[in-house]
Amino acid sequence: MDDGVPREPAEPPLDPPLGCADPMLWRVARALHDAHRPRTDNFCECKAFWPCADAQLADEALQLAYDRHARGGRPAAVRNSNLGRWSA
Repeated sequence: MDDGVPREPAEPPLDPPLGCADPMLWRVARALHDAHRPRTDNFCECKAFWPCADAQLADEALQLAYDRHARGGRPAAVRNSNLGRWSA
């Protein structure tokens, strides 16, 4: 099944793809992905061996942002039930 998002995206799109469950997480993960690119000497832009922990986190976050709803997340009513405690 081709949903338009490769499972191992070499260069994920800048904007969240159609069907993305969490567009905000996608944008944050995409920025992290951009900041931790491999160089020709097998190091990351952050000067750690590539893939560094942040590059791996970015890849995981991109996948999570896309298919968060498919992983059996809690219903919206349960997820939003504690929002009042953070408001003034």
